[in-house]
Amino acid sequence: MTKVVGHPTFATAWVVILAVLAVCAFALLSTAVGRQALVDERVRVIEALGGRVDDVAYAALQANPPWLVYLTSGGRLLLTPEITLLVAAGLLALAALDGVKVRYGVTLAVTVHASAVLALQQVVATPLHFVRESLTSPTTIAGRLPMFEEGSLAAGILGSIDIFGLWWVWLLALGLSAATGKPARRYVGRLLLAYVGVAALVAAVFAVLGAQ
Repeated sequence: MTKVVGHPTFATAWVVILAVLAVCAFALLSTAVGRQALVDERVRVIEALGGRVDDVAYAALQANPPWLVYLTSGGRLLLTPEITLLVAAGLLALAALDGVKVRYGVTLAVTVHASAVLALQQVVATPLHFVRESLTSPTTIAGRLPMFEEGSLAAGILGSIDIFGLWWVWLLALGLSAATGKPARRYVGRLLLAYVGVAALVAAVFAVLGAQ
């Protein structure tokens, strides 16, 4: 990360990361298993929010798979350009709170290079998606520690926290530390709180709407 901050280029790395995401998507969604997983994930979310999918709606989903579901499941949302730009702006704000002026290009370079571990997650997860016939991430804490009742708030929170996501948070903290000269521990807690906070908010929304 010190090298990234010293020479904040990101275009090539970003193209490679997005290419990995695209290749993983094509490898999975070009199969019948992948397309069915799209439908199943869409149905899962609808039912988790308290809705129901009848036979007609299910047939419509099978005829026209909801492709966007791929990007909004399995932690892939963190790899989208919009989120990358937003996270880079967040790092800029954290640096400003410490009174350190950092260029946006630097925080964007840090965010893009940290996202390499999220691309690695997709390489690991894609064959597991195929085997499990599911788009949910196989590397969440809930997936590794299945000790909470499915559908509970705790399970929902842990199901939104990914092992690779925690690695990503740590790399963001290291990058911001390199950019500001402050200790990484100064930022890792704040970034982890934001990451877990968003996961808890999403889980709470699903829990409340699902109970209605």
